Amino acid sequence: MVSNVSTQADRREYFRINDSVFVELRSVNASEAETLSQTLNDPLHSTNSQEKSQFRTLQTAFAHLTDQISQHDREIARALRLLDEKINLINHAVQRSQNKSDDNQLVDANLSGGGIAFMASQHIDVKEAVEIKIELQPTGTYIHTVANVISCTKDENADNAEAPYYMRLVFTYMSEVDRSLLVKHILNRQAEIIRHSSNQLGVSRL
Repeated sequence: MVSNVSTQADRREYFRINDSVFVELRSVNASEAETLSQTLNDPLHSTNSQEKSQFRTLQTAFAHLTDQISQHDREIARALRLLDEKINLINHAVQRSQNKSDDNQLVDANLSGGGIAFMASQHIDVKEAVEIKIELQPTGTYIHTVANVISCTKDENADNAEAPYYMRLVFTYMSEVDRSLLVKHILNRQAEIIRHSSNQLGVSRL
């Protein structure tokens, strides 16, 4: 399933953090964005149609069997679903490693499950669609999504003259697997920040 995040209310549902991530992006037209949305929806987009058909058949049979097992032993059914989720994550990791390029740039970003903002080297018009790949640190997890530009303004006082544009993007197409990985990463980073703040507060009181 591909998520389509388009409203202000949707975006407010996600927590935001400041984080350092690797980013690769390129402008795409409406047709490319639609094609990418279908690609992101298909975990086996790089394989042939026969393998896709076999995969879907196996997934349907697995889901049906797991539902039957759940009626007798919910713990075993839950373990099977977790195993299936693990296999899907491994598959996504393999796909991303095959598509990895050398164009990633490490940026300080404001990140949420609904969008990202960072200083960029290029100007892209508002409402333009972009394909964006984000590598989360330190796990190396890749997030592949289509986004729309909300704003892109030049900062004359930018610290890095090679990246003077402050770009804000909202994710419009993202797989549920990538969405879950991204939200999990953000929650983990928030927990780290809270623990660090608590430790600092404890030290200041000593």
